[in-house]
Amino acid sequence: MRALLFCVDLGLALELIKSYSFTPEISDEVVFTATREAVVLSGRSTTECSNGGFSENVSNVAIAITDKGQGCYATSQYSVGDFPVVVGQVNVDGQAVAAYEIRPAGSDAAQFVASGSGLYLRLPGDSAEYSVYNLRGGALVWVATMQALGTAQFVSTSISIEALSAPEIYTVLPSTTSIPSPTRLLLSGHKATECDSLFPESESLGDVMVVTMSGSGQCWTDLRYSNSNFLVQKGRIGEMVTYQISPPTTIATQFVASRSHLYIRKPTADVKLWTFRAGQFELLDTLQPSASTFEKTAVRLDNIQEELLVIIHPATEHLTVWPRLAPTVEAAVLEGVSQQWSLSCYRFQVDGQPFVPELHWNHGPGSHSGNYGTYKRFFPVMHSDGREGVIWQDFSNELVKVTWLSSDLLSTETTQLVALNSQLLVGAVGDDHGELLVLLGSSETPSSKSGTVEAVVIKFSSTGTEVLRKSLPTDKANMNVYSFFKSGATLAWDRGAGTIAMAIARTMTTASDGLNHQGGIAIVLNASTLEMITNYGQTSGHSFGNSLKVSKKEGWYLGMDLGDNYPRGVNVWELRGDYRLWKKKLVYTFKTKHGRTPESPAGTSYPIYEEISGSDQTFYQWSNDNYVYTELAHPGLHEVNDALLVFFATESPPLDNSLVGTVMNVPRNVAWVKIYRDFSNSSVLSPGQEERGGFYTFGGRWSEQINRGISFLTAYQDLSQSVSRLKTAVLNDNIVLLWEIWSGSSYNRTEFMVIDMDGQVIRPVTTLAFNFQLPFADDVIVKDGKIVAYVGTDAAKTENPSLARYEVCVAGCEMPSGTSGNTDSGSSGSSGSSGSTGSGDTSSTTAMPELPSSGAVTAMLAAQIFIWAAFV
Repeated sequence: MRALLFCVDLGLALELIKSYSFTPEISDEVVFTATREAVVLSGRSTTECSNGGFSENVSNVAIAITDKGQGCYATSQYSVGDFPVVVGQVNVDGQAVAAYEIRPAGSDAAQFVASGSGLYLRLPGDSAEYSVYNLRGGALVWVATMQALGTAQFVSTSISIEALSAPEIYTVLPSTTSIPSPTRLLLSGHKATECDSLFPESESLGDVMVVTMSGSGQCWTDLRYSNSNFLVQKGRIGEMVTYQISPPTTIATQFVASRSHLYIRKPTADVKLWTFRAGQFELLDTLQPSASTFEKTAVRLDNIQEELLVIIHPATEHLTVWPRLAPTVEAAVLEGVSQQWSLSCYRFQVDGQPFVPELHWNHGPGSHSGNYGTYKRFFPVMHSDGREGVIWQDFSNELVKVTWLSSDLLSTETTQLVALNSQLLVGAVGDDHGELLVLLGSSETPSSKSGTVEAVVIKFSSTGTEVLRKSLPTDKANMNVYSFFKSGATLAWDRGAGTIAMAIARTMTTASDGLNHQGGIAIVLNASTLEMITNYGQTSGHSFGNSLKVSKKEGWYLGMDLGDNYPRGVNVWELRGDYRLWKKKLVYTFKTKHGRTPESPAGTSYPIYEEISGSDQTFYQWSNDNYVYTELAHPGLHEVNDALLVFFATESPPLDNSLVGTVMNVPRNVAWVKIYRDFSNSSVLSPGQEERGGFYTFGGRWSEQINRGISFLTAYQDLSQSVSRLKTAVLNDNIVLLWEIWSGSSYNRTEFMVIDMDGQVIRPVTTLAFNFQLPFADDVIVKDGKIVAYVGTDAAKTENPSLARYEVCVAGCEMPSGTSGNTDSGSSGSSGSSGSTGSGDTSSTTAMPELPSSGAVTAMLAAQIFIWAAFV
């Protein structure tokens, strides 16, 4: 069974998502106190190969030469010697116990170490069993067991000391003595290796061990080729034993030839290893009982960058922070303990793996792929009986499915629509009355540059029954589709007019210059017959993003796409559904990177572009820039009376041709422009100074650019704080904007703000402490006065993959159960603020698997926690 995740609000008083914190176990520190000055033992006067006595000793300590397979060489040529020994004591349960500090050898072997040096301790003649402990990090760690004989004499500890690089402290106690287990240890990871048949117990803390793995047939414990020294802290979450593992403190000086993995003490029944991070439990591994003392896990430790917190739990139980409403339904308020705003979520179990941004397409705004965008992934639809649904692709088996939610949100019904056969789910749409349509395009590329690929539209009933299938005319004379392009498509269905419009990014068949050029195209179908009514041809070229919706203007569609040349900018257009009539308007244009050499790829030379050239760089009067330095908002187009609001994220100043060189050169911020709905009116209704500029085309011709009325709502200054994945929606006659903050390559956080139709701030930038990423190009919708957005979660992390539906409420929100008052939460500030997260934290924890019933969302833990649960 898998999970379908939806964040919604039925008007039910949902609980807050459960909150956890790690509490380290604190034990009394054991301290060594010297009682005598150091005495140097040569370590060469006695060997284990002879029966000689231990005439050289200090107190109860002696050192002997040991045989490492080549005999006992008690000479300075082939053994180390001169070990300083300090006699002292440690405190054990209030009693002073003799202890000994052994320091590294003062003299090295002149040739090489052929024989070892072994530690011997004098035991009384009581024939009892004794245990040797090593004082490490303020705790006594068992390292060996010794058997006393009938007379008092020195007995081997089996501890080798010839390779000591730092002082080690040892004490010996009767094995019947109760010694508190360590709660914090530095595990080297080098003393237990995959190449060994046995693992030393001393290299474990409780039930975990760090082990060096084999690399190229050898376990490299050389400091040049493996990381080492992992601090492990034992603690608790509720009643559960927890292990916190820190990153290695000693890093390989050359490269990592041997990795380090987490091993756990062999389980007696099947267990699952979980991590707890960012307020969520994530599945790491599943283990079965084995004959080994310690069992290898899939958790690699040598490359962790932050503390690792993990739970090992009986496989029969599922760990979750979500309160359960029904056997297959979990739900919670994620944050926003306020009637002013909230984020809430339902999780429904379904079969299949839906799209997960972090897993399937996680390119940042500073990446090459980020410039071109990607396909839409989730397509909200409505049933004739009022139920809500969503069309989505199952990435585990290449099926397209529709999931319908029950009216009470306590169950779902998922139906397979079609299997993909070397095809892409290019787009999908519904008519808001249960009829569904999907657009499938070939995922392959023709062998001939003049070839075209197939595309098909399929209509389904709400039950998933295929009603009609029609191939689209992709030949050069019609849609001219050599291949479908990654920037994707948007579909809109005007049920009243009986038409379906499509904005599609595609690469075309070879042109006269021998190249396959890319561009957007708009077409309209008859919703009943699926025949193409109108082919509007190219919208923009190249086209690296699009949006499309049914206009409030009867019979019309409203759309936009992001062009890099024809035109260069945000190109807004409207088109008729029933016959060919359309209008275009370039509402925003942006800077251009110019050539860095006099000669263009066409072989023509051009003069220097003096206005933007300087001592550090020279530009020339030609360009061929595919980067657009901008992302469209989705849907990003909103009609308000006789006006149209257009939203996007872009770099500023927009027309500064010197601020180029990479995909993203300065932080992107939220921008908008308000124009007249009548495209023939060239006036703008939003504030913003007129900016003039231009660029030299590929052929060296000057192309003038003008921006009017462009206003910025945020003002981030750091390149690591850039707006991406901007979503917009109209709520209560205001505009809600939801976006993610990224560096060039990594997600940081999610924020939102509310403005009125004139761009005045109603609610300033507010940071959500609960991190969640949305698909790059997906639209958000409005349902019951809230913003709705879909996303998947990773089955490998949650056991059950999820199709996620988030809801953001910005006014009149339900208070979570167990809360009162009207205290706002979250972090808000003026536009351009760093957006630091913040909310009050409360938590109560109980034994697993019963989870805490209340508590605000915790500040996102930077650590990961390992928890070792009792086995069944």
